[in-house]
Amino acid sequence: MLFISFAGCRKEQTSVTPINPNPQEQAKIVKIDSDPQGATVFIDNDAPIETPVEYKLTFGTHFVTFRKAGYYDVVKKDVEVNKDTTSISATLKRLPTEEEMLIFSGIGPIAFDSVPYIACCSAAAIAYSNIFYGETRTISGLTTLESFDLVFPSRKKVHFNIEKEKVSDYAGKFSKVVTFDELGGYEIISNGEHEYSFEVCYRVKILPGTPVLEEIFPDYGVKNAIAVPVGKEVEAKLLITDAKGDPIKNTSLGVYDLKTDKDGIAKFKAGVVRNGCEHCYEIYVNGKPASVRMYANILVWGYDTARFTKDGHLIESSIPGIKSDVKVKVQDGNVYMPCGSFGLKIADMYSDSGSRENNIISHPKDSAVIYTDSFVSKDSGLHWEKLGLSFDTIAVDPKKPNVMYGWTTSSSNSLFKSTDYGIHFEKFSDISIDLALDYVTQVLVDSADSNKIYLATWRGLLKSEDDGKKWNYIIASEAGGTYCIAINPKDLNFILAGTSYGLYKSEDQGKTWKKISFVKDKSPEQNIPNCIVFDPVDPDIVYVGTDYGLFVSKDDGENWKKFGMFELFGNGSIAIDPTRPNKICIVSYGDGIYKSEDYGEHFTKIDFPFSFVTDIGITVNNLGELLVNDGIPFKLNNNGNFVPLGGDTFLKGGPKWKIIDGQFYIAVNTIKSDLVRVIITNNAIEFYKASDMIP
Repeated sequence: MLFISFAGCRKEQTSVTPINPNPQEQAKIVKIDSDPQGATVFIDNDAPIETPVEYKLTFGTHFVTFRKAGYYDVVKKDVEVNKDTTSISATLKRLPTEEEMLIFSGIGPIAFDSVPYIACCSAAAIAYSNIFYGETRTISGLTTLESFDLVFPSRKKVHFNIEKEKVSDYAGKFSKVVTFDELGGYEIISNGEHEYSFEVCYRVKILPGTPVLEEIFPDYGVKNAIAVPVGKEVEAKLLITDAKGDPIKNTSLGVYDLKTDKDGIAKFKAGVVRNGCEHCYEIYVNGKPASVRMYANILVWGYDTARFTKDGHLIESSIPGIKSDVKVKVQDGNVYMPCGSFGLKIADMYSDSGSRENNIISHPKDSAVIYTDSFVSKDSGLHWEKLGLSFDTIAVDPKKPNVMYGWTTSSSNSLFKSTDYGIHFEKFSDISIDLALDYVTQVLVDSADSNKIYLATWRGLLKSEDDGKKWNYIIASEAGGTYCIAINPKDLNFILAGTSYGLYKSEDQGKTWKKISFVKDKSPEQNIPNCIVFDPVDPDIVYVGTDYGLFVSKDDGENWKKFGMFELFGNGSIAIDPTRPNKICIVSYGDGIYKSEDYGEHFTKIDFPFSFVTDIGITVNNLGELLVNDGIPFKLNNNGNFVPLGGDTFLKGGPKWKIIDGQFYIAVNTIKSDLVRVIITNNAIEFYKASDMIP
């Protein structure tokens, strides 16, 4: 059952609420306590209290949450209070320290010192044990387990106990020498539960004649990778040995029909093809579907290529979004091509592109003031100053262009405020977000009262009414995470919030909420809003973006219509032109930027330089100009071209560039990147780009 910001249970409560449907006339004093004490307690959605405390509660069922910094939350969903109830208490479990979190890195209860090599998340696609057949290795590390068994493919076991000396309350040491004399899959099991698995394979070496990724991209950092042009096949040879280096002759490896000859050599063909999207690949070994890590520590890695004639005619290409005919300009000894025409994004052209920029805000009262995650401009993007901090989420005071807010994971996971255009910041002391459990998705300042600040987080919606001195959850974590919010510009009591359970509406500044059904599809995940925007002129019109499309209501959210199968990813994916509210721009993840000039009824695609856009931010300033941040900020000029704002700031350290005939050009011969090579011959301009093979 879902409860959101009901009236609560105050000491003088007599109203009827959905939590307790009977008139709340009977009540008693109950002791609220915790171990350790000093926890903040939320009862239903009433004002928070701190343990220990005696508190007057009405008879009936209550929702109680205990929260303390450094401890896991304790949520009691159905606490029954009656005449016999004397106390409500909770024992809080300590969160791991930062050191302990680093030890385990989220991969499980064992952290190995060296082998077996085990990784989590996307890196698992290329993880391997680094243990080879016949090898003797010391298996050691830290664990939260009291003991575990290393189980061989034959089901033989080696037992590990943790040593007496503990690193902390969480972790103890283990160590044992093991000889791996069996091929195949090994398991680590504790108390009958599977914890890890890994493989022990033959030792493998790539032989000369096989194309290797390091030869094409020496600084990319991917080792032992067979290089395959996307859409093609290559022939490869591997030497297969045991741990001592003795060849394994005339033996099947058990995968992809691989078999060694009399010299221990396995020959095969490897291919890579793109499947459906820019970063989707399928790998084949001997015509059979394969993984990036095809065997032991050997990888199959794709790379894209493109070849132009010197005058810009495309000869062949596997790079998505590339143009077939390009205007090439040769100036000052450099070869210039329009940005985006050769399929590379800005980030592809740097060895180190620095922090990722994706947010952009043009101040609603002063279009000359523009903020990104790390920079501010006061002259419409001609010059930029570095902010005092870099942020994940930013916001501005709608009335004061010098006042901005930012939340960052890089500095105590906290919210900061600046009153001097982001040069200096003050941290909000009453709030700290635990990154292990929470994340801030949006900051919003009330347009009429700057003291009222809203913070959308994965654990609910926070509100401060005193400029951040104190914060309260007006949508609690029990209602699911809050991803986005918007306030009606002409009725500040009217708030819409998108949560993991759907769209909610408040008409009293967040005191009470009701759910709005805006999606007719049966799939519940389609009800999750990622972005909400009111029409600035007619706020009866409101737009909601989800992973499954754009939804529009023209009657305060009572009825909705869906437009298109767009994937609107972040809260900066919808922008309305304040000078012409019928004009709406959206960013569809992985697809591109679209605009509508009839309130969303019809959309056309805008020719942005980069074909594959992700979580970029867009905004339309009070002059009606579209601004986009895709690593660096761009503005759509009168010629219909996107040109960089402050290129000297954002492109510093990258390739040379120029605005030629109103268009953004890159000197391709000056591109220096670990994953890109550009070769200019007497007859052609050639591009090579290493693929992102990790899904």
